[in-house]
Amino acid sequence: MFADTDKKPLSVTELTARIKQMLEAGFAKVEVSGEVSRLTRPSSGHFYFTIKDAHAAISAVIWRSTVLRLKNLPEEGREFVFSGHISLYEPRGSYQLVVSRVETAGFGKLAAEFERRKQEYARRGWFDIARKQAIPPLPQHIGIVTSPTAAAFEDVKKVLATRPAWLQITLAPALVQGNTAPASISAAIRKIVSMDSPPDIILLVRGGGSIEDLWCFNDESVVKAIVDCPIPVISGIGHEIDTTLADLAADIRAATPSNAAEICCPASHELHKRMPKLATLNQRLRQRLLQMRRDQASLIQRQTHAWLRRIDSHHHSVGQLQSRLEHAAHVALTQLRIPLRLLEKRLAPLQPTQQLQHQRLLQTRKSMDLHQNMLKLLRNRQQSLADISAQLKAQAHHIQLKRQQLNVSFGKLRELDPTRVLERGYNMSYTADGRLITHVTELTTGDSMFVRFRDGTAKTTVKSIQEKSA
Repeated sequence: MFADTDKKPLSVTELTARIKQMLEAGFAKVEVSGEVSRLTRPSSGHFYFTIKDAHAAISAVIWRSTVLRLKNLPEEGREFVFSGHISLYEPRGSYQLVVSRVETAGFGKLAAEFERRKQEYARRGWFDIARKQAIPPLPQHIGIVTSPTAAAFEDVKKVLATRPAWLQITLAPALVQGNTAPASISAAIRKIVSMDSPPDIILLVRGGGSIEDLWCFNDESVVKAIVDCPIPVISGIGHEIDTTLADLAADIRAATPSNAAEICCPASHELHKRMPKLATLNQRLRQRLLQMRRDQASLIQRQTHAWLRRIDSHHHSVGQLQSRLEHAAHVALTQLRIPLRLLEKRLAPLQPTQQLQHQRLLQTRKSMDLHQNMLKLLRNRQQSLADISAQLKAQAHHIQLKRQQLNVSFGKLRELDPTRVLERGYNMSYTADGRLITHVTELTTGDSMFVRFRDGTAKTTVKSIQEKSA
């Protein structure tokens, strides 16, 4: 693979081509399991994502043509088993897994866990027929536990729309998929049970999905909530072939959400068939009305006699009570007058008008003292402001003197500026490396030098040197 030292080295393209050949030949068929991360699906229809575990990650792609035929598609954060081959993208020198098949990871583990829970809950008696409740034949109020955005909810509403118009429907929203779904479903069931007017039946419904999608309905909290629910529960989870532990615990298991809605209440046309004929119903209604009128007359008569007896008893009781109240009021007034007279004797010498005059005098004195203190404080503040103003004027005069001295010093410095000499016709010479030349001994014949004038610089070459005689 590597070039010999005496041969021409490989180019990047050649080396990458050889790596691609070996990599794709060595990993023509691989199977890897991992979690999906950074999943994107651009308008091209391809799937781009990363497969990772606790220590490493690899880029992966599913081409659009493969996506169309796959039963399972990758989802962010979930674990899958991917089959495919390794491919190297030469322009970037990066490799990726080209996926041709996607399988759900851990299906066997879920099935085993399902059977374990099923046996455990059965031992607890949660699936016993004896504990299941009967469904009322003609419910007035139906509760629904599902996601408000789920298709199952729409299917249930369509079926219940064909039921009697008096039927009341209450939705308890809940998540029906994901890690937080069990707690949400359990809370929704408890919430609907705790209503002031709870429903006659609860429908627990969700559309079809994989075993992972429906796994929340196998959670112990959900099954326990169904078992403890005092209201009959009809489950309609997934399709007819889907079975969850919630279905086994429910009082009735329906094949689908729509079937659950059909079971809970008869259709309107079925109720019409059950109703008696109009003539028979009219005769029964007349008989019932006549009997109610007789009962009403008898009840009015009994109520009238009872009311008269109650009025007589009331008048007698009121007379006795009035006499007792008058006597008690007289005794209470006599007792209250004694401390009142003692209090009048104690208050007489206090003379409230004199107390009020004394308080006004004290307040006047305090007001005068406050006024004097405020005037004194104001004079002190004015004197302090005058002192500060004098100090500021002195400092301003001092700053003015310093500014004049600074202007004089600045003028002297400008006179010492070497560049001002250039304006009087002189020039300054520098070596090629920018060092100022002050003595002719610093030069040799043939040296290059720069001569700086007022308006520019000239480059010269030393042809001869003549030192000043001593």
